[in-house]
Amino acid sequence: MKKTFLLIFALAFSAFAADAPADSSGLLKHAYVSLEGGALYPLDDEQNVVTRRNYFSLLEFRYAYFENISGVVQFGYAYYHTKGDSVAFPGVHQFNGRVGLDFPLSRVKPISIGAGFSCDLMRADGSDEEIKNSTLNDNETEFGWYARLDLPVILTQKYRAGVHGYFEQIWTEPDISNIVWVGIYVERKLW
Repeated sequence: MKKTFLLIFALAFSAFAADAPADSSGLLKHAYVSLEGGALYPLDDEQNVVTRRNYFSLLEFRYAYFENISGVVQFGYAYYHTKGDSVAFPGVHQFNGRVGLDFPLSRVKPISIGAGFSCDLMRADGSDEEIKNSTLNDNETEFGWYARLDLPVILTQKYRAGVHGYFEQIWTEPDISNIVWVGIYVERKLW
């Protein structure tokens, strides 16, 4: 299933990029692709169940219709290590996606802020006997929102590198989950 989804995404992305005009008179003024890695810090009661985790696989496609607004689409994967006696499995796989908008701050360019919607698919790791009483044994999907700060550090004509900071709130039941993400990214301009 994952391979099929990635293949469909790659084909759609390449078809879209091949048809998009390279000048600013076309549909998109600019398009960028980036890879990000960093750490996630769960807040609230999640601190008692999972540890801080690292992620190295957040793929982002950023595009601009106008100079002042950028659309953002992200896909990523992270693994939570669990802790404590209340959890019967060693970890949780998390696949996440985000869709949102970024707005550059005119007084402190090239810094920008953004916000959007999040979707997380989680599945428990371990044998069926360990997780049969868990809601994570057959995948669990949660939705939420995020806010982010983009701090570019290195800027060239084709490349950009910097730091992203996120606050993400996932609408889980019975309590809301809050997570802080801090990551380093490298971005390449497509056109």
